[in-house]
Amino acid sequence: MKLKLFLIILSAILIADSKFAQQNYENMAFAGPNGIFVNTGSEIPFSASGKIILFKYKIERSLANQNNWLEVTQLSAPENYSSFLNNIYTLNQQLKDSIPASVLPLELIWKKAKQFERLDSLKYLGNPLIIRMALGVTYLDKEISPNQKYVYKITKLDRDGNSIESFTTNAVSFPGKYQNNLFTIFSKDASDKFIRLTWKADAANSPARFNVFRRENFQDNFILINPVLIYNSDENQIVVTIVDSLVQKNNTYEYYVLPLDYYQNEGTASDTVTLPAFSFNKIFPPYNIKVEGDDSLDGLKLSWSFDNKNDITSLKIFRSVYSEKDFKEIAEVTGFDSIYFDRTAEPMIKYFYYFQINDQFGEVPLSSAKVFGLYQSKQIPPPPFYLHTDSTLTGVKLIWNKPDEYVNTYHIYRNFGNDEILSELSSIKSSDSVIQFIDTTSTLKGDKIYYYSVRAENTSGRLSNFSDTVQVFPKVKAIITTPKLLKGYTLDGKVFLYWENLFAENQNLEGYKVFRKNKAFNISNENFVALFDSLLSPKQNNYVDTSCIAGNDYEYTVKSYDISGAESEYSPYIEITLPTDPVLPPSGLTITNRDNGILIQWDPLISNKIKNVKIFRYERGSEPIQIGNVNADEFQFLDTSTIKDNLYFYFIISVDNYGSESNRSEELGIRRL
Repeated sequence: MKLKLFLIILSAILIADSKFAQQNYENMAFAGPNGIFVNTGSEIPFSASGKIILFKYKIERSLANQNNWLEVTQLSAPENYSSFLNNIYTLNQQLKDSIPASVLPLELIWKKAKQFERLDSLKYLGNPLIIRMALGVTYLDKEISPNQKYVYKITKLDRDGNSIESFTTNAVSFPGKYQNNLFTIFSKDASDKFIRLTWKADAANSPARFNVFRRENFQDNFILINPVLIYNSDENQIVVTIVDSLVQKNNTYEYYVLPLDYYQNEGTASDTVTLPAFSFNKIFPPYNIKVEGDDSLDGLKLSWSFDNKNDITSLKIFRSVYSEKDFKEIAEVTGFDSIYFDRTAEPMIKYFYYFQINDQFGEVPLSSAKVFGLYQSKQIPPPPFYLHTDSTLTGVKLIWNKPDEYVNTYHIYRNFGNDEILSELSSIKSSDSVIQFIDTTSTLKGDKIYYYSVRAENTSGRLSNFSDTVQVFPKVKAIITTPKLLKGYTLDGKVFLYWENLFAENQNLEGYKVFRKNKAFNISNENFVALFDSLLSPKQNNYVDTSCIAGNDYEYTVKSYDISGAESEYSPYIEITLPTDPVLPPSGLTITNRDNGILIQWDPLISNKIKNVKIFRYERGSEPIQIGNVNADEFQFLDTSTIKDNLYFYFIISVDNYGSESNRSEELGIRRL
């Protein structure tokens, strides 16, 4: 009990704010939860029996920025120890969270106060707020409105009421706010007789004291308790430990601590910790643990013995492939269980296991010894399924699905000759659900069919049967003969092309494509354009281009393709010019005067390539102008824009379907009558 009292006294005094070691008149008023605390200075105002000078403090108050002072009170120190004690006990009733008088060395404090008459001479004994108030150095002003800023004038009066000195405090409003760093649980320990808890927080914004709250067996509300409290801090962190010895065996308790600043403003409560008053030292962890392979269950069988079945909630089972790391929980069983089947264990893998005791609050201070086991399966795994291919430019891609969770190795088979006999090509390891393999063997040919199959191997070294067999033409670029001896000629406005027949020497030939470009627009092979999308038959080594236009110069080239999709280089190109027929002017031109103008007529056109006829007129000394344009099936035009007595000359021009024009027809002159 003496130790508890000593620790509480130290905690209450040492963690109290010591900011008044040096007086600062600019910051002497502080907000609390129920009012404003006004500090007067470091001198204790003994007005009746002081050794140095007798005086008291007068405190006046005004709204900030109004300078309208109202006297609030006059403070003086108690005359004797009895009055000092009375002040302490009264303040214990008034203050929301005062330090109890029973935990303070009041007689020693009074003795030093009378001896030195200054707070700073009391050192840490003058830190508690209740001591400052009981000695008349600090005053709590509660006759004010919340959220309204006030300033205070502190005047030091001699015994006759004359002012010795005065100062004005800072402006402040209440209620105060305190923002502490969150306290989180660091350690916890329990037994039948006590519970010890430790919280930690970052050192910034250190609290002045703590209130400790507890609830028993999840009933009623949390209540304030007074356990042993141990407080430590440095520049990095704050550590607060409580020891509650007023507990009942096997009862469950919840705790949290509430930090307060020097002026009793509440901060953020710690996290709540729940644990029973129970000693785990009385529990012996599982023992006689065995791990055995069980092929009928496809896994490992764990068995154990455990004596404290009624004292725990469950046993957690942890597993890893390493002896000292990466353990993960795989199961949780009751204390009455003694067998567990691990059906997720893969064959031929060494597993380590241990048990951990678990109560209703997740307390797990005890673990069993580690044991290991190895499962070797005799079952043959199923073969890979959904095997299919996807040819790439670099080889043949095989894709299949994992057939069994215990399979991690695959053997790939392929034919190497011209028959369908399969031999092992390669083996790979993979735990993926979908597996890929690319055959990039240099012997692959793009014009040959290949057969593939895959076998699975499980972790016990057992091989499956062959999967389905698939066949594929690789997209490996084959060497294809380029068409040779390309030749061509023109006839009736068409271009006839022919070249060497390659099908006789290459039965895998799929066909040909013919490419063309107009020399007027293109200058490189990259600009050759295919004349059709599909392939010509492999036996058709000729083509007639009917889309060419007379008068244009063309270049032609040919490519060959095999059944794998490979293509040859362009053949040497040939140049062909498509000749044009001359456009002839209309004949039989005649002109005659009519009442409403001059009628121009000509013979019907013989060629079906003429699209229209243009009519021109001029007078001597002027340029010809076009005065008309008629279709090829019309043979006359009436010029109604002439002037009487004027002499006119006429000629006409033919225009073919491609826009080419003929020379002028004969010219005729006539005077308008």
